[in-house]
Amino acid sequence: MKKNILLFILATVAAVSCYKEDPIVPVQEEPAYTIEDSSDPAKHYIYETWKNTGVYTLYEFDEVDYAWNVSSISDNILVPMDESMLTEAVDYAREVLFDIYDDDFKKKYFPMKVFLADSLNSDLYASDPLYNDRVSVYGRSYIAIGQIRPETFPKTDEQILEAVGKVNGMLWGDLIYRYSLMEIPDGFFSPCEELYGQNMSGAPEDDLVSYAKGLGFWSFDEFGIYDTILPDRYGDVSDFVEMMTTHTEEEMQAEMEGYETLVIKYNILRNAIQDACGVDLQEIGNAKAANRI
Repeated sequence: MKKNILLFILATVAAVSCYKEDPIVPVQEEPAYTIEDSSDPAKHYIYETWKNTGVYTLYEFDEVDYAWNVSSISDNILVPMDESMLTEAVDYAREVLFDIYDDDFKKKYFPMKVFLADSLNSDLYASDPLYNDRVSVYGRSYIAIGQIRPETFPKTDEQILEAVGKVNGMLWGDLIYRYSLMEIPDGFFSPCEELYGQNMSGAPEDDLVSYAKGLGFWSFDEFGIYDTILPDRYGDVSDFVEMMTTHTEEEMQAEMEGYETLVIKYNILRNAIQDACGVDLQEIGNAKAANRI
């Protein structure tokens, strides 16, 4: 998918990773965070997560914590949540992200920071509802979870399941794969190699989903200039992960019936991630989607 990140090339600075295992040597130091233990269960969980994995869960933060990066400036605007919702926020973050993976996985594949936010908005597209108050956004060293305020806080099983898909799709497609923390076999991409990012202007407006599935995609790019822009490689991975983590295996088989390319890509991606990372994404979907049935 087209991402709302504005990249500005800095002539004198090399682009390098901000992940825990591949530390950077920045021109200016990233802010230091003090994580202290507490008798409050939510704060204690944040402390234990940081102590065991090195991941910072931040609910109090400033723009410099997410907007600055060695190689880019983010278009994201993260609005801090009210601390009065911290218990609900941590439980929600555990449900849609943290409790899905073990500590060893978090150490290796999670970004350095997870922000818990009131809202996640866009600077460049401030007037476009599509880019504002989003469920999740990402930056080079973080993922952010939004809508943590009373009037929008996800409460139903469907809302929570949607967040599971968005957050985990972003984790795998926009962070793990984008920043080369694992390799995905060429066989996943090769059936659609000539189609990534293309505008399929002849697609039938009344049946775009079926048309995209026939090409080997789950949908068109949500953030494309046109409704008929196909996703890029990162968006393709994200879409598959979003589908797998929000549907049971039986539901996935029904969704893919008659779409051979989807079946091929599904099997390749599922097996590759399980072999490389020890995670069966479909088992996540089996567990999470069971709440909906």
